Amino acid sequence: MRNVSWLMIFPIIFTFFQCDSPTTPPTQPQKPVKIIRNIDDTEEINYDTLVKLSSTPQTALLDSMAWDFLRQWEIKGMTIAVSYYGKLVYAKGFGWADEERKIPVKPHHLFRIASASKLITAVGIMHLVEQGKFTLDSKVFGEQGILKRYNAWIANKLMYDITIRHLLTHTAGWWNYLHTDPMFVPVQIAQIMQTPSPPPFDSVMRFMLSQKNVFQPGAFYDYSNFGYALLGKIIEEVSGKDYETFMREQVLARMGIRRMRIGRSRYQERFPNEVRYYVAPNTPQNISIYPPHDSASRAYEGTYIQGLGAAGGWIASAVDMLRFLSYIDGWNMPKDFLSSQSIAEMTLQTTDSTHIQKALGWKKISAEKWWRTGNLASTNISLTRRNDGFAWVVITNTGSWRGSFFPYEIEGFMTRALQKVKFPEHNLFEVVP
Repeated sequence: MRNVSWLMIFPIIFTFFQCDSPTTPPTQPQKPVKIIRNIDDTEEINYDTLVKLSSTPQTALLDSMAWDFLRQWEIKGMTIAVSYYGKLVYAKGFGWADEERKIPVKPHHLFRIASASKLITAVGIMHLVEQGKFTLDSKVFGEQGILKRYNAWIANKLMYDITIRHLLTHTAGWWNYLHTDPMFVPVQIAQIMQTPSPPPFDSVMRFMLSQKNVFQPGAFYDYSNFGYALLGKIIEEVSGKDYETFMREQVLARMGIRRMRIGRSRYQERFPNEVRYYVAPNTPQNISIYPPHDSASRAYEGTYIQGLGAAGGWIASAVDMLRFLSYIDGWNMPKDFLSSQSIAEMTLQTTDSTHIQKALGWKKISAEKWWRTGNLASTNISLTRRNDGFAWVVITNTGSWRGSFFPYEIEGFMTRALQKVKFPEHNLFEVVP
């Protein structure tokens, strides 16, 4: 994920800016903050058996390497889950889930997964494709577009050429005069659109559709959180349910996953068994997304987690993320949630001279592995499925000065570990409720 600082004092002229549009999005009242007390006592989940079964003489080396990695990169807490051909063979936590409260990380703890959320959204889209709701080449806007009711907001008709596939592959041609990712400047967007901050996604969408300078869809790759947030809007339009409800009921629940959800921006609003988040030393603060917009940590009010939604808002345990992966990994245990044709479509490799990625939802696809990463100032995740049957998920609750490159450090650490560690032949998914 990209971290974008607000580096300028917003000109007063933007206060009076009006986009060409027949209507103005309605003002949404601020919801009261829900404070959860005794947060770790609100769910009766005990994964101690999972930890004990993961603790063998053979896996002790991985434990040691994990602690070394934690200390080397000054990470507060980290969770690791490893599977072999769809069987969970190892799941442990390291360090602090909440250092101030002295709560150690355990396998059930929930972490922000940042851009790994895009893989979840892509699976939701492919599920709707399999149901015949649309195709990957269906138009998003225009006379026959899925979101045609927003056509009045479009300033450049090149947007009529945008397809589902363009959104999935970051090739929709988005541009905006702020020259930044709109999902990370909610206060600026709210001021421009004259709506309270944090702004509803309709305001962000209206801002982006009002841009007159855009590029031909499909011409080049430009990583877009907005494009994936728009896929969430498409899921809502087609399913008739809000994005999170559809994904939890129609996708995740069918995989036996019930604890994943969209996270929150405030520390007081964290969910039961969600870790506390930390930023790397000397990380600059952001402007708070909430009035009066004073300085705020990027771990919380300085980042709009709910706004990232389909692009980067999910929280999950490493065990549940690995379970999710097991349903789209192409192995026969368990039976995949998507068809083999859909999985093949999602894992296409780049084969022509354009170098535009063809994979859907994944970060990188090669003959050796499928890889998805995620990064925020407060978290990192590396999710890998290798062609030798091994898969793993590693998530931290701490950012790094390496930024979006830190998942590469995680990948290197796990690659070295799996060269040396032998895992027991068991399936720990069977002991996880």
